[in-house]
Amino acid sequence: MTQHAGASPHWEKIWSGGLEKGSRFDAAGVSLPLKAELKERNHAERTGMSALIPGSGRAYDALALAEHGFASVTAVDLSPAACEAAREEISKSEEIVRDRIDVRCGDFFEIEGQFDFIWDNTFLCALDPSARERWARQMKALLAPGGELITCVFPIGEREGGPPFALSVPLVRTLLETVGFKSTLVQDSLPLEQQHRRPGDPLESVLTRGTALVTWKL
Repeated sequence: MTQHAGASPHWEKIWSGGLEKGSRFDAAGVSLPLKAELKERNHAERTGMSALIPGSGRAYDALALAEHGFASVTAVDLSPAACEAAREEISKSEEIVRDRIDVRCGDFFEIEGQFDFIWDNTFLCALDPSARERWARQMKALLAPGGELITCVFPIGEREGGPPFALSVPLVRTLLETVGFKSTLVQDSLPLEQQHRRPGDPLESVLTRGTALVTWKL
């Protein structure tokens, strides 16, 4: 397995140990911020649009994007065990949905190609902080002309160490604006019920581990 500051073996150790749905960082379903966003706005306005999800885990969000209307959804995870869990989860969906999803077991920083839509949810916060500038450059390389990147900025709040490492909208803004991105929508006052959390976490948990969504274009 590739190893560098942005590719820790920590995740495969957790997945291969038998990560159950809803435990640790597994959301047991489509993430709450993405569910609300897809209900509010149509992000697959044209036929044939492609989407990318780095650090896709069990591919819950990949399934949601395929159901939303994206023609192809690439779900990337470094952990072979996570990719196997994703394929198992996808196999339970309808053929028209599962045929749109490509699970790639590999390093996000080595992915090539361009995508119309990129969804970063709990991926940046999982990276070692030393890899953040490289993350921004790779996002720029992967976003197709006219494409859209949405960053789920989580967890927002006072936090020592990680992963997940604490994030903030100003921090992500600095990373992405430096390489040429411009924010087109900042949602930093999301209703509590739309903020990221696991099924077993109380609603009040988002008060100390907040979420914001920022939409970006080049």
